[in-house]
Amino acid sequence: MAFTLAESFAMALEHSSRGERAREDWIGQVEKFLVWLKRKHPLCTHWERMTRQILREYLAVYDRKSANYRRLSVQPILQTAGFMHREYGCPNIGERLGIGNKLKTTPKAVYLEDVLSFCDWLRENRPYLEVGACLQGLAGLQLLEALRLTWDRVDLERGLVEVSGEVKNEYRNRVIPVSTRVVEALYRASVRRRTAKLYSGVVLGDKGRPYEDFCSYSRLMGKAITRWNTRCEWAPKDLRNCLPTFAIMEGIHGAIWEQYIGHSPKTITERHYVPRLGSGTHGEEAALARQVELFGRLVVAPIEEAFGRQVCKI
Repeated sequence: MAFTLAESFAMALEHSSRGERAREDWIGQVEKFLVWLKRKHPLCTHWERMTRQILREYLAVYDRKSANYRRLSVQPILQTAGFMHREYGCPNIGERLGIGNKLKTTPKAVYLEDVLSFCDWLRENRPYLEVGACLQGLAGLQLLEALRLTWDRVDLERGLVEVSGEVKNEYRNRVIPVSTRVVEALYRASVRRRTAKLYSGVVLGDKGRPYEDFCSYSRLMGKAITRWNTRCEWAPKDLRNCLPTFAIMEGIHGAIWEQYIGHSPKTITERHYVPRLGSGTHGEEAALARQVELFGRLVVAPIEEAFGRQVCKI
């Protein structure tokens, strides 16, 4: 049976387990490929006409990009090739391309004491940015996860934050206890909100309105970082690197820390035997209590201890 390229990509996507954001990324990469393909190989309209040579030509478009960028750019094609091979016996044109997954630049180490100092500076100088920086740097949320957080997913009394809804994949869904420093920032944000409860978002701009997009938030955070320390080379998204940097330096990094910040598990054991909150147990109070206790003991407690060490130095 002959399938068009659009049908093939759609079937592969339907049989994948991707969150809303990941589906959007997939569709965006497919659209870019189809535009290129129509210009370079207009007769290639069905999957059976796809060849390894065409794939390599498209991959060459990204020659100057990092291996990881190239891999992500052709990922929908590679996964669709695998799907069509398994389901319909088509040649797997994406097999063993040898792209690799090396990043163009090594992720920046972001140290806990620096993030604490920056968050304290924001509290005094850019108070509307404090809660976002705390959520990213001290609770491990991605930039978009922080921007999408709403007050109905925050429990100030118990110090819990729920990341759910529009997420990259199922492992991003999580309920985490956060440190006292994050709770303090959340409380101050909630006090500011009492005067105008027009919006449900936790991270709002200086006028109490949501950011137009993540770029506007990122620009303001970037300017604040430079104003705080002109020698600091963080990008706003780098704040999230703080917890992995801390855990690795303390020698306590592991599956629970990866789960806390929402990374996909890398092994079968982590995927099945490390407790986590997924769609099946999200509403169960007992599962929530066990998970929160685990995160509190293995993640938040060491962070709080480190906070205490910083206070003693001062």
